[in-house]
Amino acid sequence: MLKKLTLRNARRSAKDYLIYLVTITIISALMFAFHGMIFSEDMRSIYGEFGIFAALIGVASFFIIIIVIWLVHYMANFMLQRRSREFGTYLLLGMKKKQIAKIFRQENILLGFMAMLLGLLPGFILQKIFVNVFYSLLSAEYQISAEFSIWGVLITAGVLIVAYVLSLVRVRHRFKKMHIRDFIYMEKQNEQIINDNSTWKKGFVFIAVAYIIFFHILVFKSAMTITNVWGYVAGLAAAVYLLYAGLSSVFVNFIKKKHGGVYKGANLFIFRQLASKIKTMRFTMGTLTILFTAALLGCTVVIMFADFYTRQMDAQAPFDVAVFSDRPDDDFSAQLDIIREDAVLTDYHTYNIYENGTDPVNQYLYSHTDGTYKNDTFKDGRFGGSTYFGSDTYIGLTDYNRIRSMLGYEEAALTEGQYILHGKEKVTAEMEAVAEKIPVEAAGQTLTCQEVKAEPLAQDGMNGAEYIIVVTDQQLANLIPYYSVMVGEIEGEAPADLQTKLLATQDFWDDTIYEYLYRIEVGNGNNQILAFSDNVMVADNIKVEGGFVIASMCFMLSYLGFVFLCAALTIMTVQQLSDSDKYRFRYDILKKLGLNRRETANVVFKQLVVYYLCPYITSIVLSMFIGLFASERFVYYTGVQAADFTYYILAVLVFTVVYAAYFITSYVGFTRNLE
Repeated sequence: MLKKLTLRNARRSAKDYLIYLVTITIISALMFAFHGMIFSEDMRSIYGEFGIFAALIGVASFFIIIIVIWLVHYMANFMLQRRSREFGTYLLLGMKKKQIAKIFRQENILLGFMAMLLGLLPGFILQKIFVNVFYSLLSAEYQISAEFSIWGVLITAGVLIVAYVLSLVRVRHRFKKMHIRDFIYMEKQNEQIINDNSTWKKGFVFIAVAYIIFFHILVFKSAMTITNVWGYVAGLAAAVYLLYAGLSSVFVNFIKKKHGGVYKGANLFIFRQLASKIKTMRFTMGTLTILFTAALLGCTVVIMFADFYTRQMDAQAPFDVAVFSDRPDDDFSAQLDIIREDAVLTDYHTYNIYENGTDPVNQYLYSHTDGTYKNDTFKDGRFGGSTYFGSDTYIGLTDYNRIRSMLGYEEAALTEGQYILHGKEKVTAEMEAVAEKIPVEAAGQTLTCQEVKAEPLAQDGMNGAEYIIVVTDQQLANLIPYYSVMVGEIEGEAPADLQTKLLATQDFWDDTIYEYLYRIEVGNGNNQILAFSDNVMVADNIKVEGGFVIASMCFMLSYLGFVFLCAALTIMTVQQLSDSDKYRFRYDILKKLGLNRRETANVVFKQLVVYYLCPYITSIVLSMFIGLFASERFVYYTGVQAADFTYYILAVLVFTVVYAAYFITSYVGFTRNLE
C-alpha cells in the first residue's frame, strides 16, 4: 500500500513540478557528460596533461554538489508546504509521522533517480559532442566511438545520492517536530507583511548600495590583493542579503506615503504582492542574485577566452619553431638535429639580437605601461626574467626581412638615419609614444622613427619582448650581440613531443632552485592572463597545450554557470507557478472588482516582470563594473582586437535569453492555472 502511494505521489510530483524534474535531468546529463569525459580514453589520448581537465571538473563538481543540495532541500521544503494538508490527513487516518516522512523521502529520491535515468542518454550524447569540440579546437580528427563510462554513471549517481541524502535530513527533523495542526494550517500561511513603522529598515538598502559602490571602486583601482579579496567578496555577498532585507520596507513605506502611482490600476495589489514576497523570500532572493551574478561573470570569462583562442592563438607562435639562446655565438646545431630527426625542416634562419648598452625605451615603457614587472637577480648574479630585456633590443634589416619573408609579410625598406619600431598590436599606442618622445641611438647616431609596425613576430622573449628596434646592417657594426634566435618552418604538423625534446637541450635549468637561469636579463613580455613565453616555442605543441587549457577552463565555467542559472531560475519559476494555485482566490477578487480576463493577465504580467526584474537588475549591477573592468583588462593584456564592453554585453545577452525563456514559461503557466 505504501509503495503504491509513493509511486502515485512521485508521478503526481513529476507532473506538478515538471520544470524541477527537467532541471535535475539537465544537471544529471551535464554531470554524466563531464564525469564521463574524465574517464574517456579519447580525451586522454588527445593531450598528455589530462589532469588539468580532471582537476577543473572536480572543482566544478564540488560547487555543483552544494547547489544541488540547496536546490533539492529548497524544493523538498517547498513541496512539504504545498502538500502539508495531505500529510495532515494521513496523520488523521492513523499513519505515523515516521511512515509519512519515509514516503516523502522515497518520493524525492525516486524523482532524483528518474531524473538521472532520463539524463543518461542526453549526457552520453553531450559527452560525445564535447569531446568532438575538444578535438576540433585542437585540430585533431575524432572518430565517434561507443565508449560508455560506467565510472561516469557511478560518480553522477554518487553526487546525486549525497545531495539528496544531505538535503532530506533536515526535512526528516522537521517532520518530527510537527503535529497535525501544523500540517493542516501550513499551506494556509500567507507571506507576512508587517504594517508597523519599519522606516529604519530602509537604511539596509543604503548601506548595501554604499558597500557595492565601494567594492566597485576598489575593483577599478586594483586595490584588492590575494589575501584580502575574499573578505571583500564576502562583504559583497552580505550586502546583497542586506539589500533584500531592506527592500520590503522600501515598498511598504512607498505604499504608506500614498504616492500617486500606488493607486493607479492594480498597482497597489502588485506592490503588496512584491513586498510580501521579498520579505518572505529575502534570503532565497539574495542567494538567487549571487548565483545569477556568478553565472554572468562566468559567461563573460568564457566568451573572453573563446574569443582569444579563435583570434590570437596563431599570433602567439607565428613560426613553426622558435628557439632562444642567451649565447650570441650559439649555432643551434643540437636543436636542428632533433628537428631533422622528427620532422622535415623546410626553412630556417639563425641570427643575433643586439643591444647598445642603454635602455631608454625600456625605462619609458616601465613607467608608462600597466602590468610591467621586473624581477630581482639571483644570488649568483644571473637573472630569471622581467617584462623587458635588460637593454633595448635591436635587429638588423636583413635579418628582419628574412624572418618577415618566412611569415609571408612584405619586405621593409629603411632609410639611413631612421629606424623601424616593431611592437605588438596591443601596445601600438605606447610604441607611437616611444617613436615621438624617446631618442634611439645606434653607432653613435640619434635615429628618427620611420614607422611603427605591429604584425605578429614572436615578441615574448624571442624577437625582443613586446618590441624590437630595426636598424640598417651598417649600424649593427657598433652594436653588441646580445643573444641569438633560431626560427624555422617544418612540413606538416609538428610531432607532439618536439617541444619537450628541444627544451631538454637547453642548459638554463637549475634543479637546486627550480628556475631558469640566464647570462643576461631576459624579457618575457607583458602577457599576464595567458603567457606563452619559453625558450622553445613549437607552434603546434603550444596550440594544443594552450587550446586544451583554454577549452578546459571554458567548459568548466560554462558547466558551473549553466547549472547555477538553471537551478536559480527553477526555484523562481516553481515558486510563481505554485503561487498561481495558492492565491487564485486573490485574482478571483480582482475579477469581481471589475477586471476582465485581459486586464487580469496584464496584472499577472506586471507582477512577474517586477518579481523577475529584482534579481535580474541587481545581478547586472553587481557584475557590470566587474565584468567591464575584466573585459578592458583582458583586451589590454592579451591584445585581442575587441571593444572593452563586448564580452560583458554578449554575456548579458546570453543570460537574458535563458532568463526570458524561464520568465515566459512562468507567465504562460501562471495564466493557465488562473483559468
